[in-house]
Parts: sequence; C-alpha cells; structure tokens
Amino acid sequence: MANDWAKLIVGLAAAGAGAYAGYQMSKTSSAQAEQAKAAREAAAQQAQQTRAAALAQAQQFQADAAQRQQQFEASIALAKQQTTQAAEAAKMAQESAMRQIAQQRSSSALAIQQQQLQAAIQRQMSSAPVGSKVRRRVGTPQAMRTSLEIQSPFAGTGGGLGIGTETSAGGLNV
Repeated sequence: MANDWAKLIVGLAAAGAGAYAGYQMSKTSSAQAEQAKAAREAAAQQAQQTRAAALAQAQQFQADAAQRQQQFEASIALAKQQTTQAAEAAKMAQESAMRQIAQQRSSSALAIQQQQLQAAIQRQMSSAPVGSKVRRRVGTPQAMRTSLEIQSPFAGTGGGLGIGTETSAGGLNV
C-alpha cells in the first residue's frame, strides 16, 4: 500500500501540478485576453481618432476648395467686367475716331473745295482779258464801203450824199 500511497501522492501531485498549470494557463490566458481586449479598445479608439482626423481633414479640404472656387469665380467675374469695360471703351474710342475721321474728311473736302475755288478765281484774274479795255471801232460791211459808194446815187435814199441815211452808219462798237 505504500506503493499505492506513493502512486496516489504522485497522482495527486501530478493532478495538483496539472491543476496548478491549468490555473496558471487560465490566469495567463485571462491576462492575455485582457491585454487583447485593451489592445482592441486602444486600436478602436485609435481608428476612431484617425477617422475623425481624416473627416476633419476632408472637411478642411472641402472648405478650402469652396473658398478657392469662390475666389476663382470672383476673379472670373472681375475679368469679365474688366473685359466688358475695355470693350466698351474701345468701342467708344473707335466711334470717336470715326467721328473725327468723318469730321476731318468733311473739313478736308471743304478746304479742297475752297482751294479749288481760290485757284479758279486766281486763274480767272491772271488770265489775259478777252477784250481790250480800249474800245475799238470794228467795221461792218456798210461801214467799209468807200465814200464814193456812199455818195453814189444808187446807194440808197440819201440823195447821193450819204448824210442822214441809214447807210452812213459807222461800225459796231465792241
């Protein structure tokens, strides 16, 4: 029986050692489970913080993009306004230039007309006169008759002297 008792003690010691080992394993496993749970909670918290940071960053990017879009639209509107003003100014300048050109053409035409008129007057004044200023006696066929013809009895109704008759008229005065 001593043998049995030894076996029993060894069996009990082995069972105790097994139970102690199981207890230690259970304790280690519980500690590992607690550590894993804490790690999971820390990882979940880390993930939540990362998600919140990413969401905040995305919101900031959206706000920055909206602000840049507003600035871009404002600069486009300003550029359109400036372009419209520049086009209007150019159109007004062109119209003014066209009015000035028309006025210059009118003035030039008037000046040319006046110059031509002055030139015509100068030509007329400097050209040789058509007639002389001294009146000349130009003979007509009746005035060129010789005095014998005028005094002849056949010369008309003047009685042969040619005095007081129509045939004794002189020449034309020009």
